[in-house]
Amino acid sequence: MTNPSSDFELRLLNAVRKTLIAVAKDTMTKPGLRHPLSVATQKMMTDCLDVVSSRQIEIEKKDNKHTKMKPVYTDEQSVQNISVDDLKKTLN
Repeated sequence: MTNPSSDFELRLLNAVRKTLIAVAKDTMTKPGLRHPLSVATQKMMTDCLDVVSSRQIEIEKKDNKHTKMKPVYTDEQSVQNISVDDLKKTLN
């Protein structure tokens, strides 16, 4: 059973992660143009995303909900092996 405070923290972390990603997308510039955010601010956003992701994984592992799934980018070709047992766990 999950802890209600863990659920709230995961929701909070997810909102922060999505917001930081949206800011990054909204401020993306074409190559060669000056980025509207300073290099220091971009680094802080990257550091925040790293901390948020690490904490999300930590909570998910503690609650036995971590799936070890990673994002797949459209320009990457990858093959992923998934065991039937792991698939059953994620579906339950």
